[in-house]
Amino acid sequence: MGASLAHKGPSNTQATIATSLTGALTSQTASSSIAAEQSTQAPQSISMNTSTTTVTQTSTVKQLVDFAGRTVLVPSNVTRIVAIGPGSLRLVAYIGAMDLVVGVEQFEKQSCAGRDYAMAYCDVIQNLPVIGQGGPRSTPDPEKLIIAKPQLVIMSRLYADSYPPDRLESEIGVPVLVIDYGAPGYLKLDDFKKAIRLLGSALGRERRAEELILYIDNLVADIQGRVRNAEHRPSVYIGAVSYQGAQPFTASQARFAPLVLLNTSSIVDELKPEGGYVKVDFEWLLLRQPEYIFIDENNLNIALDDFSRNKEQYCSLEAFRSGRVYGVIPFNYYHTNIATALANAYYIGKVLYPEAFGDVDPVSKADEIFSFFMGRQIYQAYIGSGYPGFVSLSDVFRCS
Repeated sequence: MGASLAHKGPSNTQATIATSLTGALTSQTASSSIAAEQSTQAPQSISMNTSTTTVTQTSTVKQLVDFAGRTVLVPSNVTRIVAIGPGSLRLVAYIGAMDLVVGVEQFEKQSCAGRDYAMAYCDVIQNLPVIGQGGPRSTPDPEKLIIAKPQLVIMSRLYADSYPPDRLESEIGVPVLVIDYGAPGYLKLDDFKKAIRLLGSALGRERRAEELILYIDNLVADIQGRVRNAEHRPSVYIGAVSYQGAQPFTASQARFAPLVLLNTSSIVDELKPEGGYVKVDFEWLLLRQPEYIFIDENNLNIALDDFSRNKEQYCSLEAFRSGRVYGVIPFNYYHTNIATALANAYYIGKVLYPEAFGDVDPVSKADEIFSFFMGRQIYQAYIGSGYPGFVSLSDVFRCS
């Protein structure tokens, strides 16, 4: 799949970001130049401190503090890495370091569909050796990791909670860097930025990390600015939200990430204000009568099957009768697809606030986002994988 995906050259947005970064990265570039000069001299220490990442560098190693609070000695010029556990390979793809990956988990090879980074790099992933089983409840495979000969293992915090990274490090004789970017299914952008900066420092991709962070900040500011003065915020329900597998129409998520970006509540937010997955009774939905309904396309067939058996019940919802039912591309698969969640925010914004997003083509915007995050446009890959995409579902949920 990945080999046929279109590549996109630098956009005006990318050029603007590159210009904006010139000043911001001057001191960082200077530090990098000093480090390069020192690599031919006797080892000396350089400390670079930001609000999120501490790096101490000599001519041969960097000392990094990971998300488990461990000080990790990372080779200064890493050329061989592996990424294990939910979300770790995604961040490697986002930071533009797939060329360093020397093996992947079997879970990554089973299917590329639904994980943005995997669809973008499916050709690469399928041709890499297996370094372990992988999956949400799996553990590392030290023997296969040793065979791959990485210089650095990037480990998801979700793995580290059940398999101590110090243990793995001692078993394979290779530094293990623990990363995290928040709870799966949510946009914890502060954690994400910290993780991206940490990876940038570990892999020598500091400039790319700052470019990505600035791009995200610009997207968030754009989305929030468009709805800041909205006079009416419609009531919304997101149905059939995936959580640890397939779910029915009555499964939802409080604090749904794209809606949070749009400063728009889901009707289930009142049930779990702190956020989380919830299941509701259909009778409760009938009482609340959300103006707009979005359905997680990962579970669209489940919702359609239930609709065919209980059409009268569904059509008691005004949103179904009026054709205000839409699909949303799932963004929680082996942790959060950050790029897909941001693309969804533009699409949902276009539906709920058509005037504010009048100049936005959600499909083009999605591919711009995918291209910036992963270098490849993958909206059509989602369609080719069986997701309807950014469409009204009124034709398949007919009440007349």
